[in-house]
Amino acid sequence: MGSLVDALQSAWASGIVSALSLKPRATKFLASTALALCLGVATARAAAPATPDPAALKFFESEVRPLLSENCYKCHGDKKQKGGLRLDHVSYQLTGGERGPAIVPGKPDASLIIKAVSRTDPDLKMPPEDPLSAGQVAILKRWIALGAPWPAGEALAKPARKPGVITDEDRQWWAFQPVKRPTVPKNSARHPVDAFLAARLRKEGLTMSPAAGRTEWVRRAYFDLHGLPPTPEEIQAFVQDRKSGAEERLIDRLLASPRYGERWAQHWLDLVRYAESDGYRADGYRSNAWPYRDYVIRSFNQNKPYDRFVKEQLAGDELAPDDPDVVIGTAFLRHGIYEWNQRDVVGQWSGILNEVTDVTSDVFLGLSMQCARCHDHKFDPILHKDYYRLQAFFSG
Repeated sequence: MGSLVDALQSAWASGIVSALSLKPRATKFLASTALALCLGVATARAAAPATPDPAALKFFESEVRPLLSENCYKCHGDKKQKGGLRLDHVSYQLTGGERGPAIVPGKPDASLIIKAVSRTDPDLKMPPEDPLSAGQVAILKRWIALGAPWPAGEALAKPARKPGVITDEDRQWWAFQPVKRPTVPKNSARHPVDAFLAARLRKEGLTMSPAAGRTEWVRRAYFDLHGLPPTPEEIQAFVQDRKSGAEERLIDRLLASPRYGERWAQHWLDLVRYAESDGYRADGYRSNAWPYRDYVIRSFNQNKPYDRFVKEQLAGDELAPDDPDVVIGTAFLRHGIYEWNQRDVVGQWSGILNEVTDVTSDVFLGLSMQCARCHDHKFDPILHKDYYRLQAFFSG
């Protein structure tokens, strides 16, 4: 299996879609043919002359670069790369796009860019609206015949790469590195988290703020766990409780209250775009949305394991099709905007699928995949094809 989507497919088929089941396979998302890519780029680069003739460089700067900039960079430059092709550096041209290298130095007739601008290939007609003149085509042919000279000291904006592949650099992306347990700094902090904070503060020449008083402490605990302030009686009771473990007993009591799930369910409901109306223009009332809200609240109050929580929302109908308390979790898939009077049914369905795919990746994978809807992601190592392979799970 060569990608995270393969891992999802395997997990889905076995009815086990969870954060824990994906972790061992997540690094396979970065497995691909990077060695072949590196060899291909090295071979292509070797074809271009290392020290171009000054006269050839002058010809490039005066004739070729302006021609490329005016006619090609809009669709194949730093902001957009149609067909995975970028033309604003010779290394990108040698790497090419979806159809292969754009140029073959010394061989203009074998270069795809010449076939495109000459319109000799019915599938390659560039620029699409305003064809180059015969003189402009001749300039490009002459440049390639000279070996495609390009200033040697001109830096790449980013490494040249082929579309649809994962590189060695991608494999080092921080989000896919194995989680490591760090060594807790040695200091007088009461909690390991505080130990890390204290160590960094000391490094920056700072110190901890004074410890909160008992009145401030109890108010913070109530606001954090219930979202509401304590009553004056509750504050007084805690302030007067001087027995050992008073803080732990208070936290246990707050966690055991139904108010805890009601407070913290709000955060999850925001992530999964829960609403009790359809949204957008019609914005019809969703009279049956509340069971999912209550399901999330119950899950927090029951301290449901996170992996189970994930499984029930992505595949609750497969895990326990006869248990409404589990199946209701799959309402996660139905929270998107919907217009009952929308005439463009196909377009609306496409939008719904896109939203489900995006939210699933944001919430459960911790990855923003939206960019890969139109092209290989420029930052996260996510391929265009993987976006739609993930979406295929929801298209039925």
